[in-house]
Amino acid sequence: MIAFRDFRSTTRGSPSSDGMDRSLVLANEWLLQTGIRPVCIETITETGGWMKFLQVERGLRVWYEVATLPLQP
Repeated sequence: MIAFRDFRSTTRGSPSSDGMDRSLVLANEWLLQTGIRPVCIETITETGGWMKFLQVERGLRVWYEVATLPLQP
């Protein structure tokens, strides 16, 4: 089975504004503390409604394996 955890940071400005540094630090700390090996890492960018030009949420989504259960047909 797989799961994911998001690490997000909110910055003012356009979607091209840099807000990834804090997300990267948080993700790296979590990976070191838990010993989890990621399966895949994605970047995420979201803007909110009519104020999308003022606030941008950026971050990382870390996909990881949580357990290996036998799949039933």
